[in-house]
Amino acid sequence: MKPSLVVYWSRRDLRLADNPALCAALEKSKASNIPFLPLFILENYLLEANPHFQFGYPSRWFLANALPKFAEQFKHFLLVKSRAAQYLISLQKSFDLTIFVNDDIYVDFYKQVEKLKAAGVNIEVCTDALSVDKDTRSGEGNKYSVFTPFKKSVWAKFISKRPLPKADLDSVIYLAEEQLSKLPNQLEIKADNLWSLFSKNRLMSYGDAVIDLDELTDKPELAEWYLTEAEALKSFGSFLDSGALDQYSINRDSLELDAELDESGNRPYGGKTSKMSLALAWGLVSARSLVSLIQKHFGEQFDNPFSTRVSAGALIYISELIWREFYRYQLYHQPALLNTEFQKRFQGTINWVDGDTARSRFISWIKGETGYPVVDAAMKQIAKTGWMHNRARMVVASILTKNLGVDWRHGQEYFRATLIDLDEASNNGGWQWGASVGADPKPIRIFNPELQAKNYDKSGAYQELWLGHNNVLRSVAVPIVEHKVARDEALIRYGL
Repeated sequence: MKPSLVVYWSRRDLRLADNPALCAALEKSKASNIPFLPLFILENYLLEANPHFQFGYPSRWFLANALPKFAEQFKHFLLVKSRAAQYLISLQKSFDLTIFVNDDIYVDFYKQVEKLKAAGVNIEVCTDALSVDKDTRSGEGNKYSVFTPFKKSVWAKFISKRPLPKADLDSVIYLAEEQLSKLPNQLEIKADNLWSLFSKNRLMSYGDAVIDLDELTDKPELAEWYLTEAEALKSFGSFLDSGALDQYSINRDSLELDAELDESGNRPYGGKTSKMSLALAWGLVSARSLVSLIQKHFGEQFDNPFSTRVSAGALIYISELIWREFYRYQLYHQPALLNTEFQKRFQGTINWVDGDTARSRFISWIKGETGYPVVDAAMKQIAKTGWMHNRARMVVASILTKNLGVDWRHGQEYFRATLIDLDEASNNGGWQWGASVGADPKPIRIFNPELQAKNYDKSGAYQELWLGHNNVLRSVAVPIVEHKVARDEALIRYGL
């Protein structure tokens, strides 16, 4: 008879608080007196710079550095290099397994789950990826395709979701060291050792071709980013205590404020935004925990999303968290969105610039050489830090697709390769929104880069920080396509 074993299969959930799968695994282990094993499986696509299975350099760096810090909180933690389903099925040969894992929104994840179930492995998938019901429907029974009705529908449930307490790792029985040592494909869980296994190349797909980003930009400087749940929560606590959230509705779009450093002179934590996108992307914190912390800070439930008597900044911030839910909801139901326009009228109908012209414009955009200073500053920011301010993300997406006429899928792919806070659903939703082909009722948005700079970088501090140019040099920059001409061309390109 095989010994029983409870496995917590960790993926993008590097936290102890509000971790449904971890809490369920511990509860099962303690209640049934069954040994417990936390596990992370490094698949090849995580280690390689394979542009067809994009897991970018910043993501590789973060995983190599953050995973050991998460693992050291457990008495024993198993890290293996293998194909996930294959390894767990092989583990079933030695143990009577019960696996707990947090759910996801991607088709590949559920294919792995089905393989495990077909092999007789008992796997429990815990709700985590969305705080709202994945099957949320309108009163007519339809899936939501516009954000505002979706927000109205889910708001009450979203803000009432209580996060689970921090997982109690005391008194749990871990798998005996003798048995643990016999498990195959183990890796040493140390940052330097792990990082040595990851490819340092930076490649991205460009249609049927591949672009080597090392030929275009220097590698990003990532060492100042937080790596742990505790560091992320401390950063968010400082954000709340500073009063920045109360002013969030006023300051969240400011690029010049983003040019500020924090009190310690750290760039990633400067500005007036929370910088929680990285923590959410890697599961260092959950959206539920952030909402709960906001509610405690203000002593307010925020029941009414349209209230005028509570912090407008907090309402906007919670609304932004629901945008994240909305994009995940869309991608879960329509995985083809990664490569296909949400709006059917734009599927295959936009006459994107192609050939050498498109490639040349795209590379100039990557290098921050479009001639639109605010765009070039933003592209320098992402190249240098692996992160970009959200207002800047909207601007560069609009300029690439509308002014330069380059297919939005190329921009999405570049962000996939370069963002440390990559969330596939939000990235896809943002690019489709920026290209005016996504879940957005407005026919087309064409951002004027000069007005965007004037409105959101009034002092020019953001452009000055990332470009190092003075006002005179910025004012004489020559764009690849003059904006008025680009606007007219975009309307024609979109058939409008």
